[in-house]
Amino acid sequence: MRANQEIERRLARLREAFAKDGFNIRRIYVTEGKRIGIAAQHRTAKNYDTGQKKACYYLEGTPYERGYLLGLLAEPEVQDMAVKFTDNVIFDFIGLEFLNRYPKLQKLVVSLLYELSENTWLSMPQHVHEEANGVFDGCKKSNPRTGVTKQRLAVMNVGFDALCAMAYTGSFLGEKVPDLPAEAVRLTMMCNAFSAFGPAAPGEHFFARDFMFATGGVFQNHLAHILHLPIGADQEALYPHVSVTAPGIIGSISVMNTRGIAAGINMSPAANCDPSAVGMNSLLLLRECIMRGGSAAEASRIIINTKRGVAWNYALSDGTNDTACTVEAGASWPNVDFLSYPQKAMLPLLPDETFLKRNMFAPLINGGSVRWYGAEFPETYFPFNPPLWQFYRLEYETLVRLHPDAFAPEGFINRTPKEKNCPSNFYFAPERPILGAFITGNHFLLPHMRLCAMDPWTALITRGNVNDIQWRYDELNHQLRQEIKQKGFIGREAAKRIAEFLAPYGNFPEYYKDNPKSRDRKQTRIEGCVSLFDLKRCIVESHYGYYSDDWVKTTLPAYF
Repeated sequence: MRANQEIERRLARLREAFAKDGFNIRRIYVTEGKRIGIAAQHRTAKNYDTGQKKACYYLEGTPYERGYLLGLLAEPEVQDMAVKFTDNVIFDFIGLEFLNRYPKLQKLVVSLLYELSENTWLSMPQHVHEEANGVFDGCKKSNPRTGVTKQRLAVMNVGFDALCAMAYTGSFLGEKVPDLPAEAVRLTMMCNAFSAFGPAAPGEHFFARDFMFATGGVFQNHLAHILHLPIGADQEALYPHVSVTAPGIIGSISVMNTRGIAAGINMSPAANCDPSAVGMNSLLLLRECIMRGGSAAEASRIIINTKRGVAWNYALSDGTNDTACTVEAGASWPNVDFLSYPQKAMLPLLPDETFLKRNMFAPLINGGSVRWYGAEFPETYFPFNPPLWQFYRLEYETLVRLHPDAFAPEGFINRTPKEKNCPSNFYFAPERPILGAFITGNHFLLPHMRLCAMDPWTALITRGNVNDIQWRYDELNHQLRQEIKQKGFIGREAAKRIAEFLAPYGNFPEYYKDNPKSRDRKQTRIEGCVSLFDLKRCIVESHYGYYSDDWVKTTLPAYF
């Protein structure tokens, strides 16, 4: 009787929490072990194209129990992701038109993805396997004929990293798929992130994410806030958290715990990858570090100490200690020969081994370095840039310009989205520090890590992105500085507006003009998700689906 009363008390609290965030509970499941799982629907926010109300889930228990509850509550969504998304995402990543012209090559690339994913999946921690097994069993219980398989769950959860490892390392891809040119690889996953706190947002701490992602025509329909109350083994301390993700994807595209620590990942194409040992990266590692990290320092150590094989930027924001950092991480090798990546013709223009050792401001540990807010940034590398621009003008493109203020705190390398002044990846990008704000883009900023992006193959596959990456970083810097200059601080609404500064109703309405449209062609799809985390109150607001859709909100402390 007491156990039932306790369940009812917990359910009453959860009903109240969902109601305050605008959700109605649609379904409740309580396991024999008294673990609660809830599926809720928003009262008003819905997906423009499907008409479906936005979902939110609450899960508690061991990894297996939480996975099982999700499979029971969201089998149709997991199935759509496991089947359609998994089938389509590779064609979003490598040109569909190109692969359709070469059916044999298409089969080879897909086969390679599944092979790499299978090998990578076997190396995942046991708790990841347990959670995936729970998802599978829950889906089978809900629908014995489900299309969800363990193999598809594996590809869905580690396939992004396998794809990136293949794409970023030309020698590996060239050996396995010899007829696939770099021109066929198109990177569509690009992101922005910034933190605002202290002098820039007195008494507040905001972490904003614009996660641009290849949706496979499916992801945008199933994104949700998934609340986890995790139970670890042997009294292991795990933090309750809200994960922005789609059912079936165990990791997170953005995530926050009850300590007010939040994180997001940004692609950072570079050649310091190991396709033969992909390891635990991106979405899985992002949730891992927040589920186990009670500070940005703890979370960054988890990332650094985890076996990885792919280059990513992990943006961490710490609302408890009012700080932020970016883990610029490649394959977790003990040593990296940074000067082995640029082409030999460039080596006389680059710092030598002695200079690198004397000017490495963030030490390389296990293949990654942490760039902290407020830390000294190595501007000693900037004198190398003018000769690199001159080299690029002579060898590749005569029209690139180097503006006089290109490396000033408020400067631009490309002053508009249409300018193309970057000498490919062959330069040292500026950080442009702001008092109380911290930006993470899609490029390594630490110079020794930046050298890994100067690989010729990496330069080829990022040819359509490199100018955009730099412009977005510089424009974010400009907008944050302007808000502080005009208002004196960055408030919640300003942070939200700046987070989606590329939206069709912003200052750059043409930026997403080529995004897929709704079936009636009237609305533009959000290829990814925009989220704003209030780290003092542990509230997250997210915008996904279509730009006309309403935002949804989750107030984390109310559920726990």
